[in-house]
Amino acid sequence: MSDSDSDSNDRRKNKRLKGRKEAILVTPNGMHHIDDISVGGLAFQCSANDTFPSQWPVEIIFAGTTLYLKNVPVRLIREEVSEDQSYVSDATKKVGVEFMELDMHNQVLLQKLLTYHTEGQA
Repeated sequence: MSDSDSDSNDRRKNKRLKGRKEAILVTPNGMHHIDDISVGGLAFQCSANDTFPSQWPVEIIFAGTTLYLKNVPVRLIREEVSEDQSYVSDATKKVGVEFMELDMHNQVLLQKLLTYHTEGQA
């Protein structure tokens, strides 16, 4: 197995769930829809010009519910600029982050959030 295969398997050790439109990520750069989420982290789209530090806190809201995760520490894992650029829209990139040391309250809320996503997959 090559190193890239190993990296891919490490990245996929947690089942990823497709993001739902109700799941909103709040970063210092604005609000974003979550592309996919797992117990280990999440991915989202943003402007290719957005910059992020190596670690920062985010918030996650699930619209239509009282579910609100505050001060969730994340670590930047990857940024991939989209090849699909046009003259009518700005370039975008996909950003992947890993959850870091969630407190017990946010661990419980994350499990509830994943349950909402699982119900949406049926």
